[in-house]
Amino acid sequence: MTSSGTGERTVDDGSRGTRAARIVGIDYARFLALAGMMATHLWTWQPDGGTPALSAALQGKAAALFAVLAGVGIALSTRRAVAEGRVSSARWAVFGRGLALLVIGLTLGLFPGSILVILAYYALTFWAMIPFLRVPSRVLLPIAVGWALVWPPLLQLARAELVVPFEVGSASWLDFEDPLRLVRGLLVTGVYPVGTWLVYTMVGLVVGRAVLAVVAEPARLRALGIRLAVIGAGLAAVAVSLSWLLAVGFGGLERLAEARPELGAAGVAEQFLAEQFGGPPGGSLWWLASPAPHTGTSFDLAITCGTSLLALGLCLALGAILGPRTRLVLAPIGAAGGAPLTVYTAHVLAAGLVDALASLEPWDDGLPWQVSSLQLWLLHVAGALLIGLVLALLGRRGPLEAVVAWVARRFARLGKGEADAAPAAPSGDAPPGDVQPGPRRLDG
Repeated sequence: MTSSGTGERTVDDGSRGTRAARIVGIDYARFLALAGMMATHLWTWQPDGGTPALSAALQGKAAALFAVLAGVGIALSTRRAVAEGRVSSARWAVFGRGLALLVIGLTLGLFPGSILVILAYYALTFWAMIPFLRVPSRVLLPIAVGWALVWPPLLQLARAELVVPFEVGSASWLDFEDPLRLVRGLLVTGVYPVGTWLVYTMVGLVVGRAVLAVVAEPARLRALGIRLAVIGAGLAAVAVSLSWLLAVGFGGLERLAEARPELGAAGVAEQFLAEQFGGPPGGSLWWLASPAPHTGTSFDLAITCGTSLLALGLCLALGAILGPRTRLVLAPIGAAGGAPLTVYTAHVLAAGLVDALASLEPWDDGLPWQVSSLQLWLLHVAGALLIGLVLALLGRRGPLEAVVAWVARRFARLGKGEADAAPAAPSGDAPPGDVQPGPRRLDG
């Protein structure tokens, strides 16, 4: 999916001549995801050693929203080709998008900085979604739910032998020194294992199809947004409640404290709620009841899917009721959200450069504001808005988005000579201490 600076969306199946349809709510949601990830990167540590409330609340949720939106984007970009039975073209286009993301991600991983770049993991997630392009939503959604239940114990078992929190962080071209380790890390033992992020993109694909079914009618789009927001809020609330019930009501924390006496009850409770690096702690199945971000547990997945649906639903409802003048005022937000790859790359490079410069001087007076602070976060948000303003004034998509779309079109041509199946049936509607920074910062 590509965008112009005014928030005008193009449903692009990899070929030219597609017709634009305005879905500004998706751009607004993407901007929220970007701003949230920036907060978790840049405003993470305070002088007293604590974590700012905003960053703590957004941990895991901003990146999950972005992953759900990736699934929405897959639905939009393949809609026409799948509906016309050109499934091979659609699959090749998604492959091309993933390949372009992989090249950009591996290159971005070469640059210094504390941010753990997620793009290489996203790329493989795109590839993993190719078999699901024609799976009806009424089948795909149960698959996503089932995978969210089955995957976490498998993830915990697969990572049980790790002696470090994660095997692969920001994947780069240098990791090809050990290709097996790289693939294993991207799929299972890294900070953003594809097996986990697949749940979000499946949900996003279902939501994207539902959006396409009502996009031509603002009233129905608004109703869908409200319905998604209610479902998301309810899902997150239920997941939090069930996690608490298992941990406290059924004695999960007590069992963990007995298994880890060196941590004590307080230490176990702290770790139970602490952000992890791609998977749950090992040693006991009770860790799978944790609701903590980036644990990949069923409860983490349910909570972050819920908050993603809540945010996306509200943005869709808002976008459906805004008039032309208001959209014009919000054009920088929409354009920045329509160029997420460009904004994200600029953000990672800028943060990495500042990190490198800050590390050259001793931090005798505490953590420099250039490394972690409210003002640093606001500067990056302002930078994103500046990029959006420029793109809106020029009426152009982001440069990296243009590259990805170009690659997708070229690969889509590979499928034109292949015999495709008959047009897909309708997919169905979606249901309603020391002040030193840690070694790495996760993507929201």
